Amino acid sequence: MALEVRYSLRARHEEIELLEYIIQKFGRKKAKEIYDRIERVLAQISKMPEMYRASNKQKGLRKCVFSRQTSIYYRIKDDYIEVVSFRPNRKDPKQFKA
Repeated sequence: MALEVRYSLRARHEEIELLEYIIQKFGRKKAKEIYDRIERVLAQISKMPEMYRASNKQKGLRKCVFSRQTSIYYRIKDDYIEVVSFRPNRKDPKQFKA
């Protein structure tokens, strides 16, 4: 059974920023493609939450490399998946706190 997917406020804000950037640079059609892909990946995660590697540094945090540019960080809760952040892969990991 698939778990519900919930976003932290931070993750929702970062997803909106990401999609707005794609709209500006590549257009609405590309942003829709990316949005649909995000939804498909999160649906897969909701069915198989442990499919991506757990962090060695932050307990309970998992990382899905969504694209060369972006990773999705999430946590598995008792009855839902919490999307924590959409993070640029080039960002210094020391600046990231989930």
